[in-house]
Amino acid sequence: MGEAFEIAAELVKDDEAAGWPVDRLIDHIVTTHHAYTRGALLGVAHHLKTLADLDGARHPELARIASVWDRLGVNLMHHMMKEERVLFPYIRDLAAAQGRWLASPFGSVENPIRMMEREHQDADEELRAIRELSDGYTAPADGCATYRLCFEELAHFERDLHRHVHLENNVLFPKAVTLERRS
Repeated sequence: MGEAFEIAAELVKDDEAAGWPVDRLIDHIVTTHHAYTRGALLGVAHHLKTLADLDGARHPELARIASVWDRLGVNLMHHMMKEERVLFPYIRDLAAAQGRWLASPFGSVENPIRMMEREHQDADEELRAIRELSDGYTAPADGCATYRLCFEELAHFERDLHRHVHLENNVLFPKAVTLERRS
């Protein structure tokens, strides 16, 4: 797990969400974090394109940031789709089975969980690259209001993604493994 995710997990170790049933936790992740992620991916991409068009000659790092952001966006959209259409429904089914055996389309729930955790790590690496390219999300002295807003949005996105990943990696996924072992 990346350093940033470890820090986020430490900050919310005693989180009340740890006591939620899986249905409530999944609903929260989808309606809060996935919904935010989808909107932020579009909004930040728009700001980055505007900034690259206006300030790209003076700040060539904007094009690199936009490129990494676009790749991150595509990857996260696919990632969330896999969670919402395959993994989360299976976890809900595990919870509803109440210890009865449930056939799995992927052997064990641990297989897609490992893939999701690997994708979380990839997202962390892409955000780390953006953070480095943006000097810790610090707008340059000649940066306009949109520049500052965009970098604030990037910082907020990273914080939200850390929280989102913590809830999945450290709360939901262990619950899913436990549910499967009981079946």
